[in-house]
Amino acid sequence: MKREWVSKRGGLWFSVLFKPKNRPMNPWHYVRLYTMAVKDVLLKYRLKSIIKWPNDLLVNEKKICGILGEGIYTGKTFAAIIVGVGLNVNNEIPDNLKNIATSYIEEKNKELNLKKLLKQINSIAYYKYYLKYFKNNTISIFTKKWISNLNIKNGDLIKIISQNVEKHGKIVSIHGDYLEVQFEDGIIENVYAGEVSVRKESV
Repeated sequence: MKREWVSKRGGLWFSVLFKPKNRPMNPWHYVRLYTMAVKDVLLKYRLKSIIKWPNDLLVNEKKICGILGEGIYTGKTFAAIIVGVGLNVNNEIPDNLKNIATSYIEEKNKELNLKKLLKQINSIAYYKYYLKYFKNNTISIFTKKWISNLNIKNGDLIKIISQNVEKHGKIVSIHGDYLEVQFEDGIIENVYAGEVSVRKESV
């Protein structure tokens, strides 16, 4: 899949390093942590967003934020997790991307203080979600909360694109790291985050 990362001046681009001890070591847990935190902060500024499975935030069907996670190894030992966040805030969207992307200033016609915004996002990520769910080993509860904020639900028809091949199916069940999908031939398969692009289809 070809993906283009555009980081114009005025956006909020940052990375967070986690070195969890006796905590979940799955990078996707921390990606979800920040999708929820960014979503909450945008709502504080009266901008409603929804999580596009598994790691983007949409406003009016346009991408406003993308979040990535990566595991860091020391030899064969899992040492740390890096989460990278790209949030369109005060940056104007190029004309060739306006149909698929947006920013806070495009939606609200006003700017936000980036330093304040960064502090708010990290504060919510840590105090509202990390301490409550990750430190108390209640990741399953957090995952259910995350699933309830997705742009897809059980029974939705979706199009899955993998290596330029399109397949159509229906969501049977949504899990933390994968979707259980029944394809048009009746076969049920697990579709994993990071391997495919998933697009919701209209009925």
